[in-house]
Amino acid sequence: MALESKISAYTQDYQQWVCTACGYNMIGEMPEVCPFCRARDDKFVSWEEAEQTYRVTPHQVNDCVTQLISVPRLGLEHAAYRIETNDGAVWIDCPSAFNRDLEPVEAIYFTHKDFMGASNQYRELWDALVYLHVNDAEHPLAEQFTVDKKIYGDFTEHGIEAFYIGGHTPGLHYLHLWQGLVYL
Repeated sequence: MALESKISAYTQDYQQWVCTACGYNMIGEMPEVCPFCRARDDKFVSWEEAEQTYRVTPHQVNDCVTQLISVPRLGLEHAAYRIETNDGAVWIDCPSAFNRDLEPVEAIYFTHKDFMGASNQYRELWDALVYLHVNDAEHPLAEQFTVDKKIYGDFTEHGIEAFYIGGHTPGLHYLHLWQGLVYL
């Protein structure tokens, strides 16, 4: 299916809201307050408005790593990275804004559940698999998002080593790329 028709079929009668105070994405009916930061609904924009207003802009970190930053800044602007591994491109965490012109990835690995961003839209567009630790996947903030593979403990995949360390969320991982870069 052509990219534009796939997007059109997916987004017809679709509701997703982005909190401009923190960047959290909410799927379905617009709530009165953001479930993450408690901002009122006058701080929300539709995902279509977010796509038009906020451009996810790649900033090269090194030959294999690019940081994905929204311009202008969207909410708390959590870190999201594209990594070119020997096994294909993946993301560590996900931007809050959906931009259909980004280069596809095979997988989106989350370090924690707080900002799953527009992962559901990128997953649908690219058939990318979404990974999240089981302890975070069962949290109310994450349950509205599709998680294809729940992570149990440490793992190695796509040339990335992930270690379960716990932390400010029950499923916090840090991910270590073979070249020594650490992502929290």
